[in-house]
Amino acid sequence: MSAPAESAPDPGPGSLRRRRPWSTSGWLLLVVVVVFAFGLISSRPPSPPDQGPPTGDVLAAQNAIDALVHPGPAATALALLPKDFTAVSGVTPGSMTARDGTVRAVHTDGGCSTPWGDDNTKWDYAVPCKAHDLGYDLLRYADHKGHPLGQSVRAALDARLSQDMHATCGLNPMDSPHTCQVVASLYAAGLVVNSWHQRWGPPVGDPIGPMIAGVLVIACLLVFRLRGWLHARRTAPATRPAALPVPDAGRWATLGAASVVLLMLGESVAALAQWAGAPDGAVWPLTWLAQLAPLIFFAGGRMNAASWRAELEAGGSYRQYLAGRAGPLLRPVMIFAVVALLVPLALEVLGIPAGTTATVLRIALHPLWLLGVYLLTIVLAPMLLALHRRAPVSTAAGLLALVLAGELLAGLTGSPLPRYAATLGIALLAQQLAFAHADGVRPGRPVLLGAAVAGVAGLAVASVLLGAPPLLLGGPGAPAAFSAPPWGVLLLGVSQLGLLGLLSAPLARLGARAFVRRPARWVLRAPMSLYLVFLAAMLLLIAIVYLPGRFADVLAWLVRPRTLLAVGLLAVPAALVFWWFERHGQARPARADESPGRRTTELTRAAAALGIGYAMLGVFGFALTRFGSIAADAELLGLRLDPIQSVVHLLLGVFLLHTVRIGTSAKTGTWLVCALAGAPTLFSVADGDRPGTVGVVLHAATAVFALSAAAATLLPRRAATALPS
Repeated sequence: MSAPAESAPDPGPGSLRRRRPWSTSGWLLLVVVVVFAFGLISSRPPSPPDQGPPTGDVLAAQNAIDALVHPGPAATALALLPKDFTAVSGVTPGSMTARDGTVRAVHTDGGCSTPWGDDNTKWDYAVPCKAHDLGYDLLRYADHKGHPLGQSVRAALDARLSQDMHATCGLNPMDSPHTCQVVASLYAAGLVVNSWHQRWGPPVGDPIGPMIAGVLVIACLLVFRLRGWLHARRTAPATRPAALPVPDAGRWATLGAASVVLLMLGESVAALAQWAGAPDGAVWPLTWLAQLAPLIFFAGGRMNAASWRAELEAGGSYRQYLAGRAGPLLRPVMIFAVVALLVPLALEVLGIPAGTTATVLRIALHPLWLLGVYLLTIVLAPMLLALHRRAPVSTAAGLLALVLAGELLAGLTGSPLPRYAATLGIALLAQQLAFAHADGVRPGRPVLLGAAVAGVAGLAVASVLLGAPPLLLGGPGAPAAFSAPPWGVLLLGVSQLGLLGLLSAPLARLGARAFVRRPARWVLRAPMSLYLVFLAAMLLLIAIVYLPGRFADVLAWLVRPRTLLAVGLLAVPAALVFWWFERHGQARPARADESPGRRTTELTRAAAALGIGYAMLGVFGFALTRFGSIAADAELLGLRLDPIQSVVHLLLGVFLLHTVRIGTSAKTGTWLVCALAGAPTLFSVADGDRPGTVGVVLHAATAVFALSAAAATLLPRRAATALPS
């Protein structure tokens, strides 16, 4: 926990940073654009499945569309329509003559669709739009028959309409041919955006109400959260301290950061080697070396114990511990929203196969899973520390039993849930060993050496029994948090902790060297931008692996617009994140003293509980959601979570924990903002969607509680009763 800020003399107006910051309206516009883009990308459906060449009525529909995109002197598409087209679609087609003299088959009641209704414009795009509508009716017909047509079919219809609208400008300019071309281009751009949003699949009505509600709630939460940050930027002193302190800096933070970096690099190299054709027999040694999850949670346990003890020494509480420990870790999580949406988009631009996209996303979101489990260890650390004081051996044995029981139940039932429990058990067991280490428990060197040998020996025995060494990163069917079977991580962790004890002195000297401390400080100070740069470089390597040809062809490919766009999708956010958020570092806000009174205490407790609960719901919701061409909503404890809802949960959690930290949990505005979080789910119900009973009950109960808390903050405080002297 950071110490309270010392009072300093007022630097005066002359020493404030002289800059011309964006106006408030500029920041609001940026937030609206970013959030709308997020909503547009996150609401894309999965790609329609490839079902092979069409037959029967679906083939007839495709032939009719082919006639629509190649018009002639007769409406030949009408004769090619499936016999039951009108009965299935409810559309009675007709024919109309276009301005270029061709005769088109059309949906007679159609038109050029716009947000304000059909608008065929004064240049009269009516016939091309009606023909395009009939083509879309045929796409929906094929989807109703259970065989959606390929993406190229819808793209051909869109290209035909764009060509016809621009041609109309020459045939009927209405004294404004240039304006006509601009309008035609805008219509065509809207057409392409809509088709791209639906992945050129069947044209369907998008549930726009819940998406808009979610986007507005996200924008509201961002504005409230960024308001203090903007104020701090604008009033920051012109001169900064020479060395801005990094939260949790120290050898355990260095160990944790180095373990995460090496794990990510090792997993990426192993995946690239497999895509390049390397057999599993050549990859497994790398996965054994790079699987450092036990060290991550051991280092985290040391920091959790130190934070809890510091909080107690400062007279703090569990809620302040949660806010101070989890809040800073949750801020970088928002970058995973960028990663989850932009990585599939970048791979789509590069033309990378869908199977590879799924693997890349698994690697890219692996830190999110680790962070989710780490948050659970933070929540449980005070309780487990108390158990460690009373029964250290029994507590560790109980966690080991949880791991073994989870593996046994997973093997007996075939369900993945017990393995998730085993994963959490390993993380808590590593933390429990860190508690013992913090208390000065140091096993002898023979014990440490025996542990190091025993873990490797256990893996060797498992390799013989399985017929091959297990992959301990990227293994098929493994829990996502470790990306490896829990039993393998347990055995490997025994060896790693044994080696850590044996090599503690040389590792401590290594960690004190400048060439280790400086990169560690950068990782701790700018994790978001460095992570995005790493993913951008990984995208290039993946594309090069899939790109056949000579080296000169590779160099030419690197400067193509599509390649630069794909890399820029991650490199530009990395630069912006670094420039705006991480360039000068971020000091933690000083902990504010709570106002006296039972009401404030209870509201602060509620804010901490709701904050950490919704934050973890957002983290795991994002981790479970599938993105890209295989997009699918997550389901967690009966809750159906789409990406927008997960971001709402995450931002709400960060916001509430921040109010605990700065002492505004008992403010009316805090709870009014909290009540807004359930709006997307309630709008889904009003829109006819079924988000699930658990989701409706959770968000409705949160909204009712938040409104009640807001009302309670408006009640006058009771005056303290004077005691008789």
